[in-house]
Amino acid sequence: MRHQRFILALTTGGLLAALVGGCAAPAKTARPSTEVLDGAAAAAPVSKPEPIAVAPVPAPAPACTLARVHFAFDSAQLEAGAQEELKVAAACLQQRKPAELVIEGHCDERGTVAYNIALGNRRASAVKAYLADLGVAAPMQAISFGKELPLVKGEGESTWSQNRRAELRLPGERRTDGTLVAGR
Repeated sequence: MRHQRFILALTTGGLLAALVGGCAAPAKTARPSTEVLDGAAAAAPVSKPEPIAVAPVPAPAPACTLARVHFAFDSAQLEAGAQEELKVAAACLQQRKPAELVIEGHCDERGTVAYNIALGNRRASAVKAYLADLGVAAPMQAISFGKELPLVKGEGESTWSQNRRAELRLPGERRTDGTLVAGR
């Protein structure tokens, strides 16, 4: 019996020593990396993630100041000044690449409604052909408002000369009649 007590005491003492010894070790606290404060490795080192390639943000489309060109009385021929303005607009349109371009033709108040609708169409078509010759690839729509939507109200050559015009409109802009230009 004495021998059994000795073995029991020895076993109990060993267990107590193991328990006390295990609890007496300093606690391991992990840093944000894989190191542990007591120097032991907590896990295999984790490789740093590769940086994510971010696609470059495209530059905003250049702002175009689209031309409003004017015509002589009873004419659809583009004068030199109008051609220069359209060259600047064409360069911008080629960079911007709009989905569509609307070209409005307008006339002064003299003449019949039917005549001015036809003249406004010839003016818008002249601008459309010139822009196409300059390399503008956007689909273009020529429309005529004739004398129905004057830019300036009144009489006399100074007023009429401002109303004999063609105007360019991009998607998102409003036509002279208030209709929104929509891209295709």
